[in-house]
Amino acid sequence: MPAATAVRPHVASGVSSSRTRNRIILAAALTAGLAFLIASAVIYWHAIQDRHGIVHKGLSASAAASHILDREAEALGNILKGLSASPLLEIEDLKPFHQQLLATPRPEGARFVLWNRERLFLSTAFPYGAPMPPVTSFPVSDQRLQLLRRVGLTLSERIYAPRTKEWIIGVSLQLASPNPGGERILTLAVPEAHFGKAIRDSNPPAGWTNFILDYKLQQVRWSEAELPLASQLRPQLANALADGDRNGHFEVDGEGGAILVAFERSSNTGYVVLSTIPEALIDEPLYSARRWIWSAGIALALMGIASAGITLRNVGSIDALTVAAVSTKAELVETNGRLAAILASVSDCYLTLDHAYRITDINAAAMRWFELPRTDVIGHSYFAVVGHHPQFDAALKQALEGRTPFHGEFPSTYNPGKQIDYRVEPTPKGVSVFFRDVTEQYRARLSIMQEREFLQASLDALSAHIAVLDDAGTVISVNEAWHRFARDNGYSGRSHGLGMNYLDVCARAEQDDPAVTRIHEGLEAVISGERRDYRDVYRCDGPDGPHWFQVRAMRFMTGKVSRIIVTHENITEFVAVKAEITALSGRLLTVQEEERERIAVELHDSTAQHLVAVSLNLMQVENFRLPPSGRRILGEIDRSLEEALKELRIFTYLLHPPRLETDGLVSTVQNFADGFSKRTDLRTILRFDEAADGLPVDLQRALFRIVQEGLANVHRHAKASQVILNLRLTSDQVILFVADNGHGMRSRRGETGVRQATLGVGIPGMRIRLSQFGGSLRIRSGRRGTIIRATAPRLMPAVMALEA
Repeated sequence: MPAATAVRPHVASGVSSSRTRNRIILAAALTAGLAFLIASAVIYWHAIQDRHGIVHKGLSASAAASHILDREAEALGNILKGLSASPLLEIEDLKPFHQQLLATPRPEGARFVLWNRERLFLSTAFPYGAPMPPVTSFPVSDQRLQLLRRVGLTLSERIYAPRTKEWIIGVSLQLASPNPGGERILTLAVPEAHFGKAIRDSNPPAGWTNFILDYKLQQVRWSEAELPLASQLRPQLANALADGDRNGHFEVDGEGGAILVAFERSSNTGYVVLSTIPEALIDEPLYSARRWIWSAGIALALMGIASAGITLRNVGSIDALTVAAVSTKAELVETNGRLAAILASVSDCYLTLDHAYRITDINAAAMRWFELPRTDVIGHSYFAVVGHHPQFDAALKQALEGRTPFHGEFPSTYNPGKQIDYRVEPTPKGVSVFFRDVTEQYRARLSIMQEREFLQASLDALSAHIAVLDDAGTVISVNEAWHRFARDNGYSGRSHGLGMNYLDVCARAEQDDPAVTRIHEGLEAVISGERRDYRDVYRCDGPDGPHWFQVRAMRFMTGKVSRIIVTHENITEFVAVKAEITALSGRLLTVQEEERERIAVELHDSTAQHLVAVSLNLMQVENFRLPPSGRRILGEIDRSLEEALKELRIFTYLLHPPRLETDGLVSTVQNFADGFSKRTDLRTILRFDEAADGLPVDLQRALFRIVQEGLANVHRHAKASQVILNLRLTSDQVILFVADNGHGMRSRRGETGVRQATLGVGIPGMRIRLSQFGGSLRIRSGRRGTIIRATAPRLMPAVMALEA
């Protein structure tokens, strides 16, 4: 019994010791395995984040380059928009306009071209008046022309210029034309290297290369770099764009290895900016993470084996082991809690400071930022590692002593040129500092601010009074000329309308000047989207007398936001000069009519009587006994006299027509056409709208003179058998056609029939009469006859009313 009793405790003790050893070994294995899994997850998660960061940099690089391309296209478009408002272009005075184009600043090697679908009008690549190449040498696709008519400003694809033997890109602006079919396009042809230089200066991230493709996916070249794997890349990119994707990324496999392509397509130009990088550079963080995981696994395994062996050699009683296990568990819980807190904020750089400003903890992101060993950071003074910044130092002191959180941005003292976003949170042991690099966002905001300052400076440099409205009509920006005009005319307040609704201002102005109602309605139509633009003229009485201004409103889009720009341009001098010219033209036409009337009277009362007297004398000569040859000669003389009298009656009738004021336009033209037809044996077809008698008398007189001059030209030159007079009225225009079936206008070699026709006296007179009413004249001639088309507004424009 005693022997047996003595053995039992020994056996029990041995079994318990074996179980304890097994538990220690199992706990060490589980701890090492768990630590390995956590470390692997953290390392691999950081690697994935680094890889995502590289991809994000590529997307940001393509987006930034696309934004730079849009800004460059917009800047070139602003040059064209400024030129489109030139008065020289409106009055079609192309020679001074050509000189203005030559004097306009533009990119090196760029040239201006004014053209339409039929021909080139002028180009700064040629002297004014020099023969222009055919319009086929300046190819633009029908698709881009349709887009140009719809949006007003486009960027062409790459075009080869045979004259300069280089590839160019055309920035084109659709010019407004009052006449249907009279479209004109102003293009700035820029070497493609100009856009490439802007993209090259965007400084893409390390490893990334930028490329530009036009909307046809042709590479815009500015260097010798070739688009990698282009045969596979372009189909994938085309499919992505066809699906409606404006940006994104995809992989392309090739013999030399895969590449990653990030793209951004501009909604304004249709161009695509690509950023490419070899796949191996992107996967480098994953390869590095695997190496670290294997190293960590081996290290943890060795540490686990060593710690288990040490623990087994120093195993004491069961109670001591239990106490040690409880203590280890508490430490493990605390460690896991700290690890969870770090993982929760791993996207930002993180460090903790004690009350002596010593760094007590730091995460992996912050270690990558400082690029220092952990031993050179932990336990060292924050200021010794990072440096001093007066404002951040004050905020840090307030957080430590006053327990006040802080959030703000400052330039980095550790990495100059970087902008850092700081968050400081007080803790019982000191403060926690979170910071991240926001340099790209800061530069983007700075770029936007610089663009706004540049836009404001550009507006301030213009002499016109300019206001920019939002889509509701609220004034959001004005230029210095606007402020100066307001100050000179006694308007109170410093804002001078900023923040006010422009339509409300017009509505209040209507109480003092009913003429503002027309402008109010026009601006309201532009703001509501019913019209794209509006133009009118108004009078403004200032301290130094009355002035005349041209107001123009145009609606445009900036991304998905609509804006309205309103300009007021002082045209007092232009109106005065044009009024003098119009008055002089009117006096010349009046003198011409009086001279024609005097000539008609002289021909009828004097020359015609002499011809009649000669005819009577010839009748007496016939009574003489003349030989047959003499009688034949008398017959020929008699026939010539009859033809001369007939021609004389026709010309006197054309020179001195019936009075318009008493009979009205329709009746006067009807009587004049009937008389003309009887005297010339020329069939005349009249199709006149009866409402023409309600037009202003001055406009009726001008239309009648055009009919008179047109019939005279048909009789003198056309050799026609029929002429059609057609007058129709639209809601806002009067349109007159004079069409004959003659042989057309014969032109000199190298000249069109229309150009030669302008060298006469009658056609310039027609143009002058129409210009007094804001109208125009067009002539189309061919083998089947000639058509004169005269148009004029039914209501006299404000400028013409002023001249009247």
